[in-house]
Amino acid sequence: MIFIASEFHTFDEQHLITLAAIAASSVVVIWMARTATLLGRKWIGRLLAFLLLSYAVGFYIQQAIEHSLTWQYSLPLELCNLVSIACIVSLLWPNRLTTEIAYFWGLGGVVQATVTPDITQGFPSLEYVLFFFSHGVTLISIAFLISDRGFRVQKRSVLRMMLALNIYGLVVGVIDAVTGWNYGYLCRKPAMPSLLDFMGPWPWYLLSIEVLGLAIFLLLYLPWHFLSHGEKENALAADH
Repeated sequence: MIFIASEFHTFDEQHLITLAAIAASSVVVIWMARTATLLGRKWIGRLLAFLLLSYAVGFYIQQAIEHSLTWQYSLPLELCNLVSIACIVSLLWPNRLTTEIAYFWGLGGVVQATVTPDITQGFPSLEYVLFFFSHGVTLISIAFLISDRGFRVQKRSVLRMMLALNIYGLVVGVIDAVTGWNYGYLCRKPAMPSLLDFMGPWPWYLLSIEVLGLAIFLLLYLPWHFLSHGEKENALAADH
């Protein structure tokens, strides 16, 4: 069968189909959010939050059944975990801070993780399904959140998100150093090929991440800068 693979290979047919499905689903959710009533939009948000929470519950149940629930691998300390938590909070209780975390960290980190996933088995393995379900729903949730016509990214958002990212790196980095763990890949690179392979050895790739993170955050800010500039020009034109 075309979708069955014993070993995962980045950018093979099943991977590309999965990425296309996530992108298409994001577009559909944006369209639904833009055309729904206020109540309808609220229920879409609740459904997405439920899917993210369901994944978290299912993940821990699976690990408990397999006796693989450990402090070293099961704590929600990966960047993608925190993005999922930020999405859930924003979907249920909308606020600027967690929505900005979902937008900047999600598109800056979860996209990269989805494009170069650290998994070994292909579809229909449970590893493959759970990984792309969690990351896919997270990205779809981000698309839903930024489809809100009232959502805007400001210049200070970039600095705020860089500060938050460095606080994350410092706290989790200390935990990793003390325990020998590797949450956030702050102590060593993932086993599977990833963007980190092009950023030098440890600890220099951490500096590369810092520079790349700032560059990505600035790029993510640009569309909102141009949108804000266009709205100001339209407002001035309307005044005249």
